[in-house]
Amino acid sequence: MQSFLTLIEQIEKDLPTSERKIAEYVLQNPSAPLQMTMTELSAAAGSSPAIVVRLCKRLNVNGYSDFKLRLSREVFSNEGKDEEPEQVMENFYDSGLSTRDLIIQYIKFTTKNLSNLESVLDPKAIDAAAEMIYNSKTILLIGQGSAEVTLSDLQYKLARLGKNIIYSKDVNLQIAQAYSMTDDMVAFGISYFGEDTLVNQAAKALKECGRKLITLTKIGHNHLSRLADVKLQIPSSGYEFRTGSTLSRILQIFATDVLYSAVLGKMPEEEKTAVLRRWNFSVSHN
Repeated sequence: MQSFLTLIEQIEKDLPTSERKIAEYVLQNPSAPLQMTMTELSAAAGSSPAIVVRLCKRLNVNGYSDFKLRLSREVFSNEGKDEEPEQVMENFYDSGLSTRDLIIQYIKFTTKNLSNLESVLDPKAIDAAAEMIYNSKTILLIGQGSAEVTLSDLQYKLARLGKNIIYSKDVNLQIAQAYSMTDDMVAFGISYFGEDTLVNQAAKALKECGRKLITLTKIGHNHLSRLADVKLQIPSSGYEFRTGSTLSRILQIFATDVLYSAVLGKMPEEEKTAVLRRWNFSVSHN
């Protein structure tokens, strides 16, 4: 189920003031707009109909009618639902929880955030990134810290597709490699917050050389995604300091799994057969 209210909540803090007024009103009164015209909603939020149209475009909905339809599905589907993520997290850190209850609460929280991917991970961006990767022989991976787990996994996925992968865990070397990229290469940068100074330095080096960059960050404005030709985004849980980046890695790997499948889907049958041979070989030697 696509979480439309979650999408609005995720982008709210990064919206211009005029659009944020409407987003805040909708989040505080989710059922009210269902009975309102666009003019009535804009007046109630202290904005204008043109700003409502702009927000609809930002949310990738086809006009105000589609906005109300998506909102109504969310409002009515949430009636009688279980705990909200915030309540789950409070339960998660209840010192009286048994280990079994701890497992259940963690699964609830992770499942909720995985479901939010449907409204945050843009299919058009996935298709554009898949096209860039399919048409490139060599992929440069950039990122460090907690992103290394996802980058190592992505390195294996792309190698399985027959791509040449350049990846070093030394981000200073990544910067040097960025300056050495050629036209037939594409770079993929991962940073959850998108504000890692060295990773962004590598991304800036790419752009100085006119090279293509795909990024994967949490939703919202950040320095890394602003440098991207194609930006992939995942939900922000708001609890990174509590979950020790585990959730962000799960969401990142899920997103790169989708991307891997999208690239594979673009391949003709003979290339898919070669991928299967590489897969069978790796399985037989593990």
